[in-house]
Amino acid sequence: MENLVEIKNLYKTYSENTGLFSAKKEPVHALRGINLEIKRGEILALVGESGCGKSTLGNCILKLIDTSSGEILFKGENILTYNKKQTKAFRKSAQMIFQNPYSSLNPKMRIKEILEEPLKIYREKNIKERVIETISLCGLNQNDLKKYPHQFSGGQRQRIAIARALILKPDFIVADEPVSALDVSIAAQIINLLIELREKLNLTFLFISHDLNIVKYISTRIAVLNKGMIAEVGITEEIFKNPKDDYTKLLLSSIPKVNL
Repeated sequence: MENLVEIKNLYKTYSENTGLFSAKKEPVHALRGINLEIKRGEILALVGESGCGKSTLGNCILKLIDTSSGEILFKGENILTYNKKQTKAFRKSAQMIFQNPYSSLNPKMRIKEILEEPLKIYREKNIKERVIETISLCGLNQNDLKKYPHQFSGGQRQRIAIARALILKPDFIVADEPVSALDVSIAAQIINLLIELREKLNLTFLFISHDLNIVKYISTRIAVLNKGMIAEVGITEEIFKNPKDDYTKLLLSSIPKVNL
């Protein structure tokens, strides 16, 4: 299986003030020499405790934040060298599903407007048909397009957010803790939807999560992140049966067992 995304020796360093009255800044090394491959058509889960750099890595891959050094190859091209025009074209192929469905949708826009906006920016054709097709894929109907985000439940809002990520027909999606704000039963529905969409649309996912029970159910491979470094990468079943890194073993022993 070919690689869709290749991350090579990636670093991301932040600077922070050390005190209220101090101008001195100490670097915070969020990512430290990340090397990772994401294969076309797979769901690669990125796991680790809060603050380990998971969301930072996802944001770097989509060029939502700048990196400090390294390379990110998408379909063989280093996106970190892209100019503004090339970056816009890249964003059509790579999208994000954000964690919180309550804050990721503009409350002043109807669902129809939310889904039409990317299509208009990229001057796509057949906008009405694309919107109806995409919202249907995500388990909602045409009547929902007239409503505002506050008229939906959390699970329905996340379906809308997924539809927005799909509307430009991307190849690659970063799903950043997409079910952590949802009830368990609703989360299971969203997880099953993502699996169905991957199969129907031949999508590739980077699925960011701290919940290994969900990761075991949805992912094909797992990458374990610890303090900004990759601790272990492997096939999901093998990671659960025979974890090699001590940090992975600690994660597996500390996550509550919940059946979806």
